[in-house]
Amino acid sequence: MTNTSDKRLFKLIKYKSKTLLKIFPHQVPNDLTIAIICAVLIRLICVPNKSSDYTSFLAPWYDFIAANGGFSALKHGFADYTPPYLYWLVLAATLLSGLPKIFSIKLFAMAVDFVCAFFTYKIVKLKYPQGRQPIFAFITVILSPVAIYNSAIWGQCDGIYTTGLIACIYFLCIKKEIPALVSFGIGLSFKLQAMFLSPLILIMLLKQRIRWYYIPIIPLVYLLAILPAWFAGRPMSELLLVYFNQANKYKQLAKAVPNLYQWIPNDLYNIVVPIGLISTIFAVILLAYVVNKSKLEITQERLIHLATISVLLMPYILPKMHQRYFYPADICSIILAFYLPQYRWVAIAVQLSSLFSYLGTPIHIKFFSIVLGYVLWFVIRKCDLIFPKLNTALR
Repeated sequence: MTNTSDKRLFKLIKYKSKTLLKIFPHQVPNDLTIAIICAVLIRLICVPNKSSDYTSFLAPWYDFIAANGGFSALKHGFADYTPPYLYWLVLAATLLSGLPKIFSIKLFAMAVDFVCAFFTYKIVKLKYPQGRQPIFAFITVILSPVAIYNSAIWGQCDGIYTTGLIACIYFLCIKKEIPALVSFGIGLSFKLQAMFLSPLILIMLLKQRIRWYYIPIIPLVYLLAILPAWFAGRPMSELLLVYFNQANKYKQLAKAVPNLYQWIPNDLYNIVVPIGLISTIFAVILLAYVVNKSKLEITQERLIHLATISVLLMPYILPKMHQRYFYPADICSIILAFYLPQYRWVAIAVQLSSLFSYLGTPIHIKFFSIVLGYVLWFVIRKCDLIFPKLNTALR
């Protein structure tokens, strides 16, 4: 950034801090007020960092939009992300063009961090209607190093689709299937990795907690999300194949991600990828079958447990994963820690695994691939819907 942009950003930080201090009502707990202000300040201070993703993708996309008429630029296939995220870049490059470019690009993801924390708060409040546990859950999310790293330092949007998943989990907890599927569809409209929650969706479908005739809501949400780009002139065939093209872009079994493929040479890519995909499908079907056979009720607590298993299992056993793809597991493990306090170490282990994968040190990534493997086995083994004989004491 230029010196002028730095000064403008500093003034913005100062202004936002004063504004936040004024707008919080007196009934808001002091620790929550302080935590929100700190979370905002930390993010704004981290904004000037230019990650490789920013310099190679996000900034060039912003520049392309600015140089090609804003919204009309969407008719071109200049980016490999789905249109919903590009709509934000259109706003950033037009209505927010007076702000520093790097700040306007990262603003959306940073703001959604707080929405994700809000839905976390709502889920935890279902278990603790009274007390401060929901507030602590909110604070934990907004001050999570992984959340800050993802949105404020890297400018990535994993928090956006994850927020859709957390909202989906919340609505499933309160038995509102249509808002749950809409939330899931919104998450899927931003990133294909929203499918990490698909084992839970399948289980809820088999358990008739989601009625099968509501499933078309998911693709309908995606279709509605891409319509503006189609109106701008981009072919529908391209819009429908965005995820297919993404999947074929990188030829790596594991990109700095702590999963089992860290231990398999990339030379075996063509052999291992189809095996990994088939094995994942089999594992999801087996998980859904076993849970469906259980006669135990899926309580809110068990639903959170299953959601955590889903978002841990998928990126751990799927090939072609990136280091950021455990983000849903980062948030779900935090929620699980509040529902089952004896599993707080699970949340810590998942957070550390993600953080060290962001730092990109190969030896730590391999080490934490073992840690996450144990964590995954532990949360599966402790689920009484899967292993009732090992978990005879009702929770």
